[in-house]
Amino acid sequence: MKTVDIAKELMKYETISPIEKPRVFQFLKGLLEKHGISAEVREIEGVYNLTAETGNRNSGDSICLNGHLDVVEPEGEWSVTRPFKPKIEDQKLYGRGATDMKGEAAALIKAFIELHEDEGFNGHCTLMLVGDEEIGGYRGTEPLVDEHYRKHEGFDYAIIGEPTDLNIQVGTRGVLWLNVLLEGEGVHASRAHIARINVMEELPKALNRLNNLELTFNNQGDLPDPSNEVTKIKSTETYNSVPGQVEIGMDMRILPSQNVDRITEDVEKALNDLDCGVKVEIEDDLGGAFQLEDEEFKQTAKKVLDELRQDEAEYITEGGASDGRFFSERGTPFIELGLNQESAHAENEYCSIKNLEKLEESFYRISKRLVG
Repeated sequence: MKTVDIAKELMKYETISPIEKPRVFQFLKGLLEKHGISAEVREIEGVYNLTAETGNRNSGDSICLNGHLDVVEPEGEWSVTRPFKPKIEDQKLYGRGATDMKGEAAALIKAFIELHEDEGFNGHCTLMLVGDEEIGGYRGTEPLVDEHYRKHEGFDYAIIGEPTDLNIQVGTRGVLWLNVLLEGEGVHASRAHIARINVMEELPKALNRLNNLELTFNNQGDLPDPSNEVTKIKSTETYNSVPGQVEIGMDMRILPSQNVDRITEDVEKALNDLDCGVKVEIEDDLGGAFQLEDEEFKQTAKKVLDELRQDEAEYITEGGASDGRFFSERGTPFIELGLNQESAHAENEYCSIKNLEKLEESFYRISKRLVG
């Protein structure tokens, strides 16, 4: 099957995250077995994943090709086709997952098959396709990487399929989610004046300060400066009560050098003179702050992309954390590489078929040059 045909087949499966049915992985297992590759469908705490290996484990050089088959819920007005009815139009493949990331998954699979069938490939390659990246990767990439490191010495390199516009993602900021709790006195709305501390009166001040929050940091690398955004506000669900507590959710993108305790202190300091109680809680420290230092990896990837694009690929550091963080936390350098970014998670999601073919070849060539 051509790469675009594999992508179309994958996109027919409604694999909204997390993937709790094995059908799409069973299809892939059958495809790989037709090429003489043994693949294992893995169920981890209700989430399905697939792993396969090829090459010489004793070669001393190993690479992991990692991607995800789970997708986000389709939203918006789809006019070209329905989300799980892939369609080719004007040399573009449309459908949910075209660019995030069943297109990349198809390219990873095809490159893996080519490595398996290449008699000159002397390295070792693991294909890892998971079912929960969109919700954190805790029942997919994380346990699979942990298991690999327990059984073997780990990977020398990893390539993560994610939308990058055929540029090379060589760094990411980490992700930290905070909840800021404003605490006061809940009363009936008709008697709001009797509340000793009305958190709704303090809420505008808190939001203004959080939206203009200055974090303590020292950026000596190529990553963007840290960012912080208020993304959620939650209080009582009743109209006739003044809430005793308001919860403000924040998304923070942080640098490798930043300390979570210091960030918490910065938030508390910004709100310390409000006329209400303030508590800062960590909702989730997803981590993921990473900057690639392996120059051979960077230059090998860039040379391949320059050849295939016929122009100059860029090193980029925008965006958020991916499952690559589970590799970097264990000392494995990784890059992210994939298709167009602008339609990811959007209606009428698409990818260029020409770029899909270039991506497959780039996965193959980078892997072969690094470990083959």
